[in-house]
Amino acid sequence: MPKPQWGWFAVAVVATATGIWLISSGLVRIDSTTGPPGGLAFALIALVAVWAFGKAFFNFPDYRKRK
Repeated sequence: MPKPQWGWFAVAVVATATGIWLISSGLVRIDSTTGPPGGLAFALIALVAVWAFGKAFFNFPDYRKRK
């Protein structure tokens, strides 16, 4: 397993905390009948959190460096 990248880990923690804060403060309602929970903003924050956790702990290959 590669060495953790702590900057991306911090981004993931902030995005996760922001998502939890949006739900707990009532700014985002969770209603499963209308699509993504809480709308597009919550879905984007969730995607950033998941992507940043993956970027922090896994070495994604760089496909731009193909020969």
